[in-house]
Amino acid sequence: MENKKLFELAKKFKVSGEPTDIKLIDSGHINKTYKVIFEEENKKETYILQYVNTNVFPNLPELMNNIKKVTSYIKNKATECNEDISRITITMKDTVDDNPYAICENNWRMEDFIDNTTTYLFTEDLNILYEAGKSVGTFQRYLDGFPADELYEIIPKFHYTPNRLNQLMDAINNEENKKIRQDRFEKAKEAIEFLTDVKRTSKAGAITSKLGTKEVPLRVTHNDTKLSNILFDKNTDKAVALIDLDTVMPGAIAYDFGEAIRTGIVTSKEDEQDLSKIYVDINRFEAFTKGFLEKTKSILTKEELEMLPLGAWMMTYENSMRFVADYLNGDTYFHVDENIPDHNLVRAKAQIEIIRQMEEKQEEMEGMIKKYGL
Repeated sequence: MENKKLFELAKKFKVSGEPTDIKLIDSGHINKTYKVIFEEENKKETYILQYVNTNVFPNLPELMNNIKKVTSYIKNKATECNEDISRITITMKDTVDDNPYAICENNWRMEDFIDNTTTYLFTEDLNILYEAGKSVGTFQRYLDGFPADELYEIIPKFHYTPNRLNQLMDAINNEENKKIRQDRFEKAKEAIEFLTDVKRTSKAGAITSKLGTKEVPLRVTHNDTKLSNILFDKNTDKAVALIDLDTVMPGAIAYDFGEAIRTGIVTSKEDEQDLSKIYVDINRFEAFTKGFLEKTKSILTKEELEMLPLGAWMMTYENSMRFVADYLNGDTYFHVDENIPDHNLVRAKAQIEIIRQMEEKQEEMEGMIKKYGL
């Protein structure tokens, strides 16, 4: 889209001055994100202008309503604690026409740019992982007490693991799939056997069943707590804010802990083809866990604490099932790199290797939870 049109869109939000520069800053697979600079009397302010992909998020008004509720609650809690609310979470800008959901032309939104921050796709610095744990923990601490059932479920059954298992079994039992992609079934045979082993399938509902019986409380969950969704101060590497709140929904706290561990505990990339390079580092687990529990230990129930290592295993199990199901279905969901043969199966095998090592190190992980949580 040409800059002239983007400038016109930017001016539809309640921002002082005139837009003078705009740049695409993220070529992600879902939304398009731009950094916009407004100027007024030699003063410059920066904002984020974003086009939301409503194919992925079809109910944008409810999504924005979730974000507004959650960020308002966080800021109120932070104010009570005398914290600086300008950088504690994202701030959406209202539209000139006062759209109740702060949406312009159905798909566009704007938020403040949090200055002097950076993100990491990967780090070997244990202190950054410790700070990441504090960030995810702070998010949960500030939302303690929020009525999670008031939030709209943006992606139904997103972390309902039994549903992911059903989707995998549907792909496995699809006779048309077997006819068209018989070679894929052969290549995925070992992965299928691993994931459908009863000692794993029997655990698929362990978290969702406890939510159903209210043995663990329903909480606000971010659901995508990877390292790249955390802003860090450029000068100090202190965590600033957890961003990208599109998938905020009701869930179990083990989801957020588990997803962060799944993506942060391993020293290799998600689609590493050489399984010997994949290593589940218990020191990384400890660094994140220490930071996370510093912020959440006072609000967690005994059952939630005990479930945290299971959350790490569950999020990894869930993702491996999704990769295999998509592979058998012909790569219809995840973007695949044509230069990596059988890319989704490669991803699944990497996740399976992580599961193997998590299962071997379960007692160590449980020990870390006791060390910092009890």
